Amino acid sequence: MAYQIHVIVGNLGDTPELREANGQPVATFSVAVNNRRGETQTTTWYRVTVWNALAETVCKYLEKGRRVLVEGSNLRASTYIDREGNPRSSLELTANRVQFMDSAQNGEDAGGTPDDDAVDGQDIPF
Repeated sequence: MAYQIHVIVGNLGDTPELREANGQPVATFSVAVNNRRGETQTTTWYRVTVWNALAETVCKYLEKGRRVLVEGSNLRASTYIDREGNPRSSLELTANRVQFMDSAQNGEDAGGTPDDDAVDGQDIPF
C-alpha cells in the first residue's frame, strides 16, 4: 500500500465556501503557492477541499489573502475549458490539516480566550 502526503504553504485566493454534501459540511478554497528562482517567480494554484469540523473551522476563521499551511492527500490534476474556450488545468488537494500561518486580520480573535473569560486578579486564591 502506498500513501502520499502533500504539504503546501501559500495564500488564500478566495474566502472559503461552506456547503453540504451527503449530509456532511464541506468547504473549498484556492491557495496560491509562489516559487521564486532568482528573478523569476511562478505561482501554482491549488483547489483545496476540507470536510466536517475542519470545513466549519476554516470557513469561520479564514478569508482571502490569509497565509496557510495545508497538509493533504489525494492530489489530482484535472483539465477543463475556461469561459473563453481555452484549455486549463487544476491541481486539487483534499486537506487533512490546515494551519493558520498568520494572525487574524482587523484585530479579530482567532480562537484565543474571549475577553469575558479573562481572569480578574481578585479571583486568584493566593
